[in-house]
Amino acid sequence: MQPNAHDAERRAALHRLRRAQLTEARRIRQAVADGYALTPAHLRAPCRAHPLAEARQVTMYLMRARLTWPTLAREATFPLTRIGRLLGGRDHSTVMHGVAVIAARLTSGREDDVILRHLVDALAATLDAADAGAVKPRRQAA
Repeated sequence: MQPNAHDAERRAALHRLRRAQLTEARRIRQAVADGYALTPAHLRAPCRAHPLAEARQVTMYLMRARLTWPTLAREATFPLTRIGRLLGGRDHSTVMHGVAVIAARLTSGREDDVILRHLVDALAATLDAADAGAVKPRRQAA
């Protein structure tokens, strides 16, 4: 049984959307690296030094909060395993922990966490500004 042309078009569109999300994930990684005066390679490195670990966790948090992963049935959150792979092959549980740590710190009132909140807000604003300035592709008539 051959797949019909409609299924092939849907799969191709799905593939394009996923590639766009991976490109956006790389943009997030670059923005965080720039914000912490690091390189994206630092974020993928096995080093556990506090500044690197925090930057990596912020990257995990932003990827999880801002990205979706389209499937044929629905749009789901960006997979933890994908985030882990983009950050040096980390396990999904490491990504879950990193996202939870940053989410908790963003809601706390500690002085260090207020500074982190400002940094995350600035990174999100930078990413939003880049999105607004990007040329959107035109939709083709169906």
